[in-house]
Amino acid sequence: AGTRWPGIYYMTGPSMEPTVRAGEYFLVWNPPGHLARGDLVVFRYEDGDGVFHVLRRLAGLPGDTIAMREGAIVVNGAPQPWRFRIIVPAARRSLLAGTEDLYTWGPWTVPPESVVLLSDTRDMLGWPDSRFLGFIPRTDIVGKATRTLRGRALRD
Repeated sequence: AGTRWPGIYYMTGPSMEPTVRAGEYFLVWNPPGHLARGDLVVFRYEDGDGVFHVLRRLAGLPGDTIAMREGAIVVNGAPQPWRFRIIVPAARRSLLAGTEDLYTWGPWTVPPESVVLLSDTRDMLGWPDSRFLGFIPRTDIVGKATRTLRGRALRD
């Protein structure tokens, strides 16, 4: 096993509330090591404006069957307990879902070497997650977030 090192990241917006609030600093371990559903991970995202490191919840692992039912995540037939927030209903085409309903889609099987990453605030548009980007390559995961700098653990 290789050496792991921590990085400090800053949450710029409310996309992961209530788990991580805008303005909070959090610790991320690189490489991420073992990943499990429910982990918070930082992944590398690139668009026309540059390269960004984005915090998201790991919702699906390779081989998982994942669906969303009225905003709740269902993995391998079991509802997941992760907290999330819906403020205002959104209307935007979902790449992963293939539909305009962002809150009910699937089931889809996660391909090898890929994951499904989701925001905890599921109605805000413009924040990259698997509903808009599709399956995320495992190699794009930079690290695993473990706690805020105030000492609060980041795991439900």
